[in-house]
Amino acid sequence: MKKIFLLGLSFFAFNANADDNFEYTPYVGVDYGYVQAKTENIKPNYHQVNFNVGTKYNQYFGTEAFFEQSSSDAKKIDSENKIKSSYRAYGLDVSAYLPMGCYHDFDLVGSVGVGEYVFYDKLNHQKHNRESGFGYRIGAGLMYNINENVSLRALMRYVDLNDISKVNHLYEYSLGLRYHFY
Repeated sequence: MKKIFLLGLSFFAFNANADDNFEYTPYVGVDYGYVQAKTENIKPNYHQVNFNVGTKYNQYFGTEAFFEQSSSDAKKIDSENKIKSSYRAYGLDVSAYLPMGCYHDFDLVGSVGVGEYVFYDKLNHQKHNRESGFGYRIGAGLMYNINENVSLRALMRYVDLNDISKVNHLYEYSLGLRYHFY
């Protein structure tokens, strides 16, 4: 997974040195997210922060490397047991943009990607349990370009988790800012 992250950073570095025939736009961003997880018997909810770096190669296509960290969630299993859990993830997304409006102030956004998700859980006061696996991500949303450099993005994403026994999938709802370097 580190290779995927480095590949995303190399796309960013390549585009910073590309010639002017491409209308590339490197950017950095931060998102706040609310995440609902689907498990076998409990449904934890997380708040998360997502840091990302990416580029738009033109007005229709881009890539983004991300790192996200969630808050912890505590749920009662029964009258005596409580489980506390959290996760972190990193990976790479590919995005498609559809400009809308007379001045292209709005973009419809679609994204697909892959990330490594690492879940931590702790039953009562026992030792932490760690479990990791890949998550396949698909999302849709809307981006508002406030000005040439700043945009606001709202996105809903479904994440199908592979090789993680306790969590089946996630629903992510995020709102964030991007700063574009022209």
